[in-house]
Amino acid sequence: MARDESKIPAIADGHFTCDANDPASFDQAVSLIARQADGIDLMVYAIGGIKANLIEKMPLEDWQSTFNINLHGAFYATRAGLDLMNKDGHLMFIGAYPEKIILPRMSAYTSAKSALASYVSILRKEQRKLKVTLVRPPAVNTPFWVNVPFNMPDYALSAQSVAESVYLHYDKGIGEELNL
Repeated sequence: MARDESKIPAIADGHFTCDANDPASFDQAVSLIARQADGIDLMVYAIGGIKANLIEKMPLEDWQSTFNINLHGAFYATRAGLDLMNKDGHLMFIGAYPEKIILPRMSAYTSAKSALASYVSILRKEQRKLKVTLVRPPAVNTPFWVNVPFNMPDYALSAQSVAESVYLHYDKGIGEELNL
């Protein structure tokens, strides 16, 4: 899965479309994977998004969508894919540094990413036979910034460099947190 599927590298065995607002889409994607593959070695949940607003002005739909994209979708993907994970499989989730984004208009995003960190910690304890990693990049240069109420920092990483770091972490067989 990617924001722009044309940018998925040829090395990927396949890609499937999911909608974080539709839990059934994850079940459908995993069903397609099951027909085409013997299992999953690596699943990366890299879906993220934001609807920034003051708490008193935040439409309920924006709050829910931000949680669906950043947290609930991670659960849907995990639940749908666990039975297909190969022995020594690896689950990775793109998180954030929520302690650095406790800012006005960021309540939904910061809360969802904080909850994702807790979710991944619990998942790691429940799925001891799998590697489970929370990837915590700083700012990443993606279309995400269109909806953020401040400028993208100069130190923002490219999406490509984050993807390369994720792959190197996977290649090393490490299942702990990856702070970029």
